Amino acid sequence: MKFDSLTATQLKTLLRVASESQLSSDAAPDERATEAARLLAEMTGAGSQSSSGLLDKAIDETTPVEELARIKELAKTLIKDAADHAHRESAQLLYHVSVAAAFVRQGASISGRAMRKQQALYEQYAAKWAGHPIGRLFRDAADRVADANASE
Repeated sequence: MKFDSLTATQLKTLLRVASESQLSSDAAPDERATEAARLLAEMTGAGSQSSSGLLDKAIDETTPVEELARIKELAKTLIKDAADHAHRESAQLLYHVSVAAAFVRQGASISGRAMRKQQALYEQYAAKWAGHPIGRLFRDAADRVADANASE
């Protein structure tokens, strides 16, 4: 993993994800996913109806690119409007899951940022969420970005 190609902002984001997680790294990935989904439901007013709706939809292999793009845009709004770090972190997770899912599953780029600029962050997410579908998604995204960079 190359850190020398990261901008200051990217490095700051990477360090924050690695060191300030409100979704405890000690908790099992399933517990972290449940908590992230609960926070997202709280932010969207979904309450306890379907607390895993957005995150599950973004992870679902059958979700079309158009829906992933819609979820990504909603996540951007949630990030901006987040009341605290835990809510913001959950919204950021949703954002990146949507972007990575579109890239990995459908070869689509739904973010203005180049995927190569996300590689280090996706490596961190893959490690943090190892053993969970979120971790596998980020592992696939990071590997595809690495492969694309190697072939350039």
